[in-house]
Formats: sequence, structure tokens, C-alpha cells
Amino acid sequence: MAKKKYAIGVDMGASFTKIGLVDENGNISNETELSTTDYKTPKNFVDALALQVQLIAGIAPGEVSGVGIGAPNANYHSGAINNSANLPWKEYFPLRDMLMEAIDMPVKITNDAKAAAQGELLFGKAKGMKDFILLTLGTGVGSGIVSNGQLVYGHDGMAGELGHIIAKPNGRPCGCGRKGCLETYASATGILNTAQKIMMANGLIPFQTSREITEAAMIGNPMALEVFNQTGKVLGKVLAHVHTVLSPEAIIFFGGLANARDFLLVPTRKAFEEELLFVYKEDKPELMISGLQHKNAAILGAAAMVI
Repeated sequence: MAKKKYAIGVDMGASFTKIGLVDENGNISNETELSTTDYKTPKNFVDALALQVQLIAGIAPGEVSGVGIGAPNANYHSGAINNSANLPWKEYFPLRDMLMEAIDMPVKITNDAKAAAQGELLFGKAKGMKDFILLTLGTGVGSGIVSNGQLVYGHDGMAGELGHIIAKPNGRPCGCGRKGCLETYASATGILNTAQKIMMANGLIPFQTSREITEAAMIGNPMALEVFNQTGKVLGKVLAHVHTVLSPEAIIFFGGLANARDFLLVPTRKAFEEELLFVYKEDKPELMISGLQHKNAAILGAAAMVI
């Protein structure tokens, strides 16, 4: 009987880097993590990551095909990270090549949202789909676009930054240096800004976290419901425009803000359908919550690149 094939998936985040062994059925084992911020240079980090990868590979019960990495600002084509706003090192560094040299195994790398989309495609609700969009709604808004069964990278590896579509011209300032990006309205940070404006206008103390807004909505708090209503209007309108270009079968939401489920989905769907071009109205895409919402989709997706 043939042994199972495995890959090592790496979810490289601003605070922690999570590592796990993934089998061909999407089961994660032997998970461990590093504190990303503990390392002064990229080389120090790669040395520590290489050690953990080798330890996991050494105890795997079958063949390990290689290592996949999902990381902020990672470029699939070049295998490098450059000037990431969320990582402690701002210089260009060829992570893929540095790690391959250290462990003598195949390594692939992509950004974290694209890795999550790959995980959804192989192991989540997008299994069997050829055209879908995954939106990661966390501190920011990331996205992975799958068209005709393939992740869309573009000629430079950076395609699919839906979080930086301008949702409101001259709107809220964004970390990218522009104003009015979708990320400034539909992320956990954005929804808190919306809540602050609504609640302060009503003489109330603002919520402190996006989770508090969801919990308040669950007990019918009208301010929390209005926050989701305003967020859904912005998100749905942008996604209707995106649909005009890509015509996906589904738009899938992943990340902390997706835990709000129908509080976010209902107003988003309403605005989406109102803005949708008439030729698409008979065969509208599904808006849904990720099937991997409580798993590490980035580890799964990163590993899926090499399984």
C-alpha cells in the first residue's frame, strides 16, 4: 500500500509563524510556531524556520513533497518578500531561495490570502469550483482569485489586491498611502472606525473590538446592526463591480470578521444584488462563509501548492 504524501505548510504572520504537516486529505498535524518578531534579520528567521521544518520532516510518516509558504507581500514568481508593511524587516529578501538552500527541499511561496484561496479550493467549500473569489477579512482585506481553476497572479505576481480597490473616492486614509480603499471599511479595523463614528454621534462609548460588535449584534443592539449595515453596503457595491470583471461562481469570506456571518452577509448580499449588472441577475454567485473558517486555511493552502 502506497504511503500518504505530505507537505509542510507555513503561515507566516506579523506576530507568529505557524508550521504544520499536511496530508493529501487536508489533515494538519505536528503543528508548531515561531515568534516572527524574535528575529533581528531575515537570515536569523530563515535559520529558525529551517530547523523546525527539518524536525517536522524527520518525523513525518510518509514522503514530504516540499514546503509551501503563505506570507504578507510574498511574490509567487520571484519567491521573495519586499517592503512588507506587516513584517519586522523592510528589506527585500528571497525567502524561497534562502529556505531551499537551508533545507534542500522544494519550496513554493505566495501571499497569505492566495494561500488561503488555494486551501479553500482543495479542502474547503470551493472544492470542484473553477471560478471563485476568497476574501480574507481580518486586520486588512486580502483576496485570492481563482479563474478557470487557477490562482490569478498577474505578470508580476501581485494581482488580486481587492482590498485596495477604491470604495469611496477621497475616503478614509489607507496604510497604502491612498484614500478610500475597501480595506478601510470592510476590515476589522474599518468596521471599528465605522462603529466609532456612529456611536460617538449618538453619545455612546464605542466598541473596542470587532468581536464586541458581533456580540452586540447577536442581542439586537441597533448600533451594531447599523455598523454591519453600512459595512455591507460598501462591501456589496465593490463586489458587484468586481463580479462584472470576473463573474465568479462564488464569493467566499474568511477571517475574523467573517464570524459575523449573516450580520455581514445579509446587507452585503442586498447591496451586491442591487448593484449587480442586469445580465448577471439570473445566475447570481453565492456569497458564503469559508468551509475552513476554524482551521488554518493558510497552512492548508500553502501546503497544497506542493502536495
